[in-house]
Amino acid sequence: MSGRGGFSSVETRFSDNLTGRSHSMKEDPFGNLADWEAVLDVFDKLAENGKLAECQPGLIRILKYKGNWRLREEVLGRIGEIQRPCDQLISQVINILADDNIYYDARILAGDALLQILKNVQAGFNSEICLSARKVTERLMITPQPPLFDNALKKLYSEIDLLST
Repeated sequence: MSGRGGFSSVETRFSDNLTGRSHSMKEDPFGNLADWEAVLDVFDKLAENGKLAECQPGLIRILKYKGNWRLREEVLGRIGEIQRPCDQLISQVINILADDNIYYDARILAGDALLQILKNVQAGFNSEICLSARKVTERLMITPQPPLFDNALKKLYSEIDLLST
């Protein structure tokens, strides 16, 4: 990996279960996540150029990183733009939504991102992903939640129902 926020020349190929296609993408162009300003600069440039889909492993790493809320929120706010997200990226968004140890604002952003992702991939829709999102949402709605999060869950649940019918 190159220096601060530089792009890695290593590429990886993976098969996406949503579309059955292989994609070539940068392994992870974000570098040291503790250097969050540089990471945000790289992220913004990629987003502006429509290249987020090319660095999904790096986006997954950011979403898993608990050291900086700003990085996580920026990624959650923009990943809905990815037209062909890999299953691992969608699963990580679902994990954030389901994680009771993550603050509610991030979980609401995850629900919004998940909804946008599911709308974008409807043509290559993966019923397992939809079922997983539905189960997590149902489980969360059983337990009393703060009003903002509860409203976000109800909206997500009703939209998942519409998308899967």
